[in-house]
Amino acid sequence: MSQERIKVLLAKKKIDVHGRGTKLIARELRDAGMEVVYFRFGVVEEIAEAALQEDVDVVAVSIMTSGQMQVARELIPALKERGMTDVLVIMGGIIPEVDFEPLRELGVHRCFPPGLPGGVVADYIRENVGTATLA
Repeated sequence: MSQERIKVLLAKKKIDVHGRGTKLIARELRDAGMEVVYFRFGVVEEIAEAALQEDVDVVAVSIMTSGQMQVARELIPALKERGMTDVLVIMGGIIPEVDFEPLRELGVHRCFPPGLPGGVVADYIRENVGTATLA
């Protein structure tokens, strides 16, 4: 974990046009004292590279148009290849609950559905950053 404040890469697909939820989460995390790097990606490899370049503690991926399983299948190995085995990986958005456990098995630490009360994501990050592993 960074010596200073928690740094979060908030990644969103370029093809996802609905951004209200992502903006709300970004504001929530900033209000909680975290540094947020907002990043729009075309291919998953770009997320891992941005995470490395920005030296983030958390990779948070917004999913609004499906594809969450493929994103996780590509993202976790890409982070590992870059030696980022201690980064906390979370996803949120329109993700069917039936996918939560398979995503955890792939290495995603937690999935957040839409409509959660304010502070839930920030609290989870605060409580779990620095303890995550992508073994």
